Amino acid sequence: MTALLIFSGAILTWLVLSGKAKTMTANQWLALVVALIGANFLRGGSWIMGGAMIAGAAFLSGWRILIPARDVEEPKRKPRSFELDRARSLLGVSEQAGFIEINAAWKERLAEHHPDNGGDEQLAKMINRARDILLEDLEAPKGRN
Repeated sequence: MTALLIFSGAILTWLVLSGKAKTMTANQWLALVVALIGANFLRGGSWIMGGAMIAGAAFLSGWRILIPARDVEEPKRKPRSFELDRARSLLGVSEQAGFIEINAAWKERLAEHHPDNGGDEQLAKMINRARDILLEDLEAPKGRN
């Protein structure tokens, strides 16, 4: 039993240190437990039961615990820009908004908060900056990160 605990601990340590533990699904964790129980049966001399459990664990995990899938590449996400999100939120426009929508939202928000109409000067500056940021993003090449 001590050898099995050492073996189990070594496997869990390897999974944690390699970073694979973070990405494992519930099926993969279940497969790991079944495989360890199967190893215990093998150690005890029950070759048929132990072999069947290890084979079942390999099938359950899809072989992806030890051998990662190489043919399926995770799509790379475009990093979100906090500044762009904040500008969109301030003007109340969507990510798909074009030049006309941005300018219309800018005029509407600036009319509400312009200092000449009793609004806050800082908020008016932020609204102007939000418009500039969104228009710069529209003009920027779309292939950039």
